[in-house]
Amino acid sequence: MKKIIALLLAVSTLLSLTACAEKEPETVDYKTELTDQSLTYSLDEIDKLSAEEHKIGDYEVPALYKYFEGKVKIGVAFTSNQMYDYEQSLPYDPKAEGPKVTVNDQVKAGILKHYNLYVLGNEMKSDHCNPAEGVYNFDDADKFVALGKAAGAELRGHTIVWHSQVPQWWFKADPNDQASVADCRANGTLASREQLTERVTTYITEVMTRYKDDIKYWDVCNEVLNANAIRTFNDDQSVWSEIIGDVDGNGYADDYVEIAFNAAREAGGEDVVLMINDFNMEWQDSKTQAMYDMVERMMRKGVRIDGVGFQSHISVDCNVAAYRKNLEKIAGLAEVYDECFPEHKGNFRIQITELDMNMFVGAIANEGFYTWSDEDYERQAAKYAELFDMFLDFADDGVLDAILFWGTDDENSWLNSTPKLRRNAALLADRDMKLKPCFWSIARAALEHTAD
Repeated sequence: MKKIIALLLAVSTLLSLTACAEKEPETVDYKTELTDQSLTYSLDEIDKLSAEEHKIGDYEVPALYKYFEGKVKIGVAFTSNQMYDYEQSLPYDPKAEGPKVTVNDQVKAGILKHYNLYVLGNEMKSDHCNPAEGVYNFDDADKFVALGKAAGAELRGHTIVWHSQVPQWWFKADPNDQASVADCRANGTLASREQLTERVTTYITEVMTRYKDDIKYWDVCNEVLNANAIRTFNDDQSVWSEIIGDVDGNGYADDYVEIAFNAAREAGGEDVVLMINDFNMEWQDSKTQAMYDMVERMMRKGVRIDGVGFQSHISVDCNVAAYRKNLEKIAGLAEVYDECFPEHKGNFRIQITELDMNMFVGAIANEGFYTWSDEDYERQAAKYAELFDMFLDFADDGVLDAILFWGTDDENSWLNSTPKLRRNAALLADRDMKLKPCFWSIARAALEHTAD
């Protein structure tokens, strides 16, 4: 009953503070309210707790971030309705005596207690925030910032420049043109270089000035590379490089990346951490090399890029040795950064920005609805532990400072609809919010790594 009352009190307070971002939130120490403070965070404790069934928001469950304090931030992506919509609650335990705790309350409690770094999965993407010329929608972002402050969490802004979920009017000569970008391209009515530069610079200035004191990390550019070069319209449906092109004549049509980073630095100031983020670098050597080359080239031109994000949408059969090799490659940019920006020496970093683990591999790669066994979950736990042990090696070297999960639980994962509709099992809690073996294996990896 104690844990239920604590959970309900914390969530009811959260409701009041997120209902209106303009109001001053009540001061609540969620990390204390939602977690038993007598926990020891020891291997013996993990052995005991992991032998029992627990849900992610349970009071007696240790806070995951605490195993990593002083090493790396542990973060999570969520959507606004997971934290702000209290109309969709489902029964948590219909047979429980006293107040009913809901599944949604478990999600909210899990976010508040286990993570100290937050990112919005969709509602800070530019198509949501700037849907039309002169129109800005920051309601969800404002609530996100209020939540982060109340929960004592650091925040990431995701994302500004992308080929997807970006305002289509940015790319059109006439912002009111209803034709598709592809048709505008065919008709010769794409925006000019000057128009697109002005539009993205205006947006960056607007959003980064608004959150200058609140959001520490930004994915300024996301997924700008294909397997070995900058994305193009023909290959990747991206018109950024086509419209802005090779401004400086150095043979690379990646100048829009430079424009975005320079605008972000101007608006965000010297202290904001500006990052570039991409996928498949965990295994694709050519893409990792292309990222290294592009970032080095820009640094030597004076463009300060503070870090590279490895999205890390991996599979349970992930080759950790290959992943390590590519992390080492990007970590080598720290020397270039220190050489180019000596006044900020030591500030280059890698972040694991969108971690999850696809379970459909091998003989079941094309399956849809599948019943996962204890053996499947143990295999996942072992792989997560192996990954985290590697991540902590880079944290020990001072180059990796954050690991973020892309979703709160197996039900709330994009992998349930990509590449097709199916029931994946990618994250730390199952669809009933029960903790899986990988939660405990990650905690154990943190303690055992420290002991090495």
